[in-house]
Amino acid sequence: MPINDLRPIPMNALAAAGPPPAARWLWHGYLAPGDVTLLTSLWKTGKTTLLAGLLQRLADGEPFLDRSVAPGRAWIVSEESQEQWRERMSVQPLGPHVQLLARPFRGRPTVDEWHHLLDFAVGARAAGELDLFIVDPLASFLPGRCESDAASLLEALQPLHRLTAAGAAVLLLHHPRKRASEPGQSARGSGALLGFVDTALELTRYSSLKTDANRRLILAQSRRPETPARLAYEWNPATGAFRTVPDPRERQFEENWQTVLSLLQGRQSAATHRELRESWPSDVDRPSETTFYEWLNLAFARKLLRREGKGTRMSPWRYRLENEDDAYWDRGELPPIRLR
Repeated sequence: MPINDLRPIPMNALAAAGPPPAARWLWHGYLAPGDVTLLTSLWKTGKTTLLAGLLQRLADGEPFLDRSVAPGRAWIVSEESQEQWRERMSVQPLGPHVQLLARPFRGRPTVDEWHHLLDFAVGARAAGELDLFIVDPLASFLPGRCESDAASLLEALQPLHRLTAAGAAVLLLHHPRKRASEPGQSARGSGALLGFVDTALELTRYSSLKTDANRRLILAQSRRPETPARLAYEWNPATGAFRTVPDPRERQFEENWQTVLSLLQGRQSAATHRELRESWPSDVDRPSETTFYEWLNLAFARKLLRREGKGTRMSPWRYRLENEDDAYWDRGELPPIRLR
């Protein structure tokens, strides 16, 4: 295998050359020519749907989820059949700027077959026919069983740098580990994968609430400062339209405030968030404890309720609605005596 130039470069020569040029983007913050991006999500969460929405915008460079897109040509190496993609395109049509390689191998490819595919892609890039190379999902096209072995995994991934060196962007779709993981660590297999890519994205459902059934959240870790840490969006399955959700927490709060208010109205005294959550109606999806806690404190910030305590383990916040005596206490006065 040929090696790169072994002549060392003095570090001060790099500094004298000035800052590197600003990155060009296919999709601003997420897909850059010369970079590898990893998109991880659970099965059937919507990563291929998100991909189809982006690919539509590559035709003429229209913004996607409020982020700029450059026109480009893409190849999809997919484990899904032509029939499955044809069905998807009934809602999300794609033009000739996207080419599909559906199930190009009879099974998991050999090392030679994998290299042959990448040779083919490098040739297309040289001919000006390829800007974005997509593998969906990565595990189905890695040679052998190298996913959990760092050395074998890196050996399989390194040829992708032939594409990035030629100026193409690479997007790898992937599945998560079976066990729960910290944000940014959910990708299945060896941790070498996360070290190899330039940007790691995780696509998750925004919450388990019915009101969020078509909303998703993208969490990102990247070498690029332009990559946003969080991006929430909503997809309309009837029309295929995407739109960002500017403040998902605020919207969740608005949609569920009446239920929270009814819990507070049913209390004779202040209660903790756990006590209130236990009374959540059985016919309405119950939010997580963390989400419910955020809602109560957002309501306090909006002066929709009162909060007592110190917010500590020994003195937790207790929440209640305002009563007629609060105005007097706020002024430091004793409320008037009322005859019952």
